[in-house]
Amino acid sequence: MTTRLVSPSSPTGNNRNIELAGIDLWTIARVDKVFLYPVELNVDRFKESLGHTLSIWSIIAAHFLVLDDDHYVIEMSEYPIPVSFVKNTVLTRWPFNLNVVTHLIESSLSEFIDEVRTEKLVDRTMMEPLFRLKLTHIVTSDELVLGASGSHMRIYQQMEPAEPFHIFERRLWRS
Repeated sequence: MTTRLVSPSSPTGNNRNIELAGIDLWTIARVDKVFLYPVELNVDRFKESLGHTLSIWSIIAAHFLVLDDDHYVIEMSEYPIPVSFVKNTVLTRWPFNLNVVTHLIESSLSEFIDEVRTEKLVDRTMMEPLFRLKLTHIVTSDELVLGASGSHMRIYQQMEPAEPFHIFERRLWRS
């Protein structure tokens, strides 16, 4: 497994801190998802796209942090996020019928996730990214498994993503 750090392509966080309420300190406050793509990945293009995404959605590039031993915050700085790359030569193909797995109850899916370590907040040991990615290339079937693990603390605080908001609309071209 190789892990690379991907940084935002331009600064956005302005070193702001978001103080966390007590309910936000649950150690299970994490969302894990696994996605299957039946394509090969251009790693350089992926890292470039991810860097642009991190610039737009600055909360993803933030970190957990403990200040003065009792103030838990999300520090909005331009930290890189870890992206792990794995080549799997053991599996012959994706073992499930679904392309998106939203409930990671299956213990066999843990190999596709690099989990956000929310317990580091409780231990007060070090900063921790709010988002981690793991890309697993199943060599035999040439499938790509994208594992995403992210903290969802902003949901508890009923906060919206930082601006700018993107609008995805369908354009109909008429002749």
